[in-house]
Amino acid sequence: MKHFTFAVLFLVLAAPSVARPDTSPVQEDFEHGVSSQWTTEGLGPQKDQGMVEAMTEPGGNHFLRISTDGSFYSLGIDSPFDPEKYPVLSWRWRVERMPERADIASRSGDDAAARLFVVFRAPKDSPRASDRKLEYVWDTTHPAGTILPDPYAPEDQKAIVLESGSAKQGQWVREQVNLLDDYKRAFGEKPGWVKTIAFASDSNETRSKTISDFDDLQINPSAPHK
Repeated sequence: MKHFTFAVLFLVLAAPSVARPDTSPVQEDFEHGVSSQWTTEGLGPQKDQGMVEAMTEPGGNHFLRISTDGSFYSLGIDSPFDPEKYPVLSWRWRVERMPERADIASRSGDDAAARLFVVFRAPKDSPRASDRKLEYVWDTTHPAGTILPDPYAPEDQKAIVLESGSAKQGQWVREQVNLLDDYKRAFGEKPGWVKTIAFASDSNETRSKTISDFDDLQINPSAPHK
């Protein structure tokens, strides 16, 4: 996978968070900075350009911030796992600035302040060779629960709107989804293994700006205990 040079105000390279393999194949809270395993993923229609910051809140919590200015940026981790064994994905995100005049159903407005991409390999018994992408979106226009084909790759990439509009702007929102169920709803079949998970933000189509925060990513075989 290609890695692109990107601007960083304060990016700490640290050892990745260690999780028990029977609990979570991916677990990241950014409390030790951003691991070198997290790299630019190139998941958008254009070359990634943006800013990544390892941030600290007044209370001491560390998190990841992605900012864009008329651009797209994705930062992810390659950590293959079977979604049938580990279907539950959870994380927190917060939108500080949303793109203007965005509409992810069209190429001319396909921007979102916050996205989480899950890249799936084709199943071993599938005649299809290409990867598929399922993305969870904090959208500007469409209501929560909407499933939309990506305007650049309608057959191989689908978006599920989890949050919409600015009512929760500036607030941390915790999400929990079932990858297996969502993939079947979006594509009508079982998924292959997960290849990559990535956070992203984009404003390249609307030529506006975005600022979004991400934290507490975790994969589980079932809902985590509260």
